[in-house]
Amino acid sequence: MENLKKKIMIKDRILMFFAVFLQCCMNFGFVYGTILLVKLKFKCLNSTKLPNIKHKFKLRNTHADIQTFSQIFMEKSYDIDFESPEIIVDAGANIGLFAILMANRFPNAKIICIEPDTENFDLLKQNVSPYENIFCENCGLWNKTTTLKVYDKFNAGKWGIITEEDVENGTISAISPDFLIEKYDISKIDILKIDIETSEKQLFSENYKTWLSATKTLIIEFHDRLESGCFKVFIDAVNDVFSEYDYSVSGENTIIYNTKLQK
Repeated sequence: MENLKKKIMIKDRILMFFAVFLQCCMNFGFVYGTILLVKLKFKCLNSTKLPNIKHKFKLRNTHADIQTFSQIFMEKSYDIDFESPEIIVDAGANIGLFAILMANRFPNAKIICIEPDTENFDLLKQNVSPYENIFCENCGLWNKTTTLKVYDKFNAGKWGIITEEDVENGTISAISPDFLIEKYDISKIDILKIDIETSEKQLFSENYKTWLSATKTLIIEFHDRLESGCFKVFIDAVNDVFSEYDYSVSGENTIIYNTKLQK
């Protein structure tokens, strides 16, 4: 019986290996796919190069970074049709993979990354440094200017960092989308991608009308599994501001198109 279990485990590992190899080759071609598989296998991720991505970037040898890479470049969670965006805001930018994807798809767009975690932010800056059209803010996105504490509340790793308001002991600044609009002289946000680990509940709870009405497309991941009410607060705000909109889902992301601004 024990030998049978070992044989089944070995067979499953072999099948998994070939499944990942096939996925890599289908996404990146045989050469890049093979190189990527070897790097993933031996955790040599300091210099990752993909076809159609102009510059190399770095991944840490963590489950969080590899899963984020997989979602963006292999599962293609953001393979969404956009009409030549000029302004893209990446709230919860992590280590910059979404921004890199957008910078290569839309080299003329201005991309603003927001990331509160210091370690993530340092790697974010390193990864996007070759792109002159990407700007980085080491802060959290909130419904007002305030101060936040940043920590791994749910032991989720670097892709699940939580921010909570803490005026007295917080270590990271929080800004609102209205602040971004003023700082970067923005009249319209073409794409606002939000993956901020439950903070969407605070972001859409108040002070949202001005910036939300100037937003063309929202891409958001909800975290009701961690804190209830995230989706309800969001959809209430959308219904309050948008007189008409289209709704779709891509992977874990909900996409809202402000059809008034699409015209």
